[in-house]
Amino acid sequence: MKQLVQAYWDRWQIAVQHKEVKDTLGAGQAQVRVQASVERQPAFVVACSAALLLASWEAFGTQRAGDYEPLPKWRRNATRPSCQDRMGLLRREIVQPSKVLEEFALETNHERLVRKAAA
Repeated sequence: MKQLVQAYWDRWQIAVQHKEVKDTLGAGQAQVRVQASVERQPAFVVACSAALLLASWEAFGTQRAGDYEPLPKWRRNATRPSCQDRMGLLRREIVQPSKVLEEFALETNHERLVRKAAA
């Protein structure tokens, strides 16, 4: 019985991840003109999602902690960070000052990245 419940739980987590990749990151919704790009876009988005997921697990663990933005009232009991949570954290880290990016003199901030992402 325990294996059956674990298999169901694992399958549910996979389904949630697929939904996030499709809805949040736009797998299969590429606005490209070249046929090869149309075929490659879903695999590229899935690879990017997997890289983001693994990096967040390594840096912050598998549970939602204080590093992420506060949750809305309707989602207060969530323990798993969503794709939106990971993307928000990535955007925030991108705009933090970095020695590596100083030579490029980039002008950006968190609000600007969020507006661009929402467009």
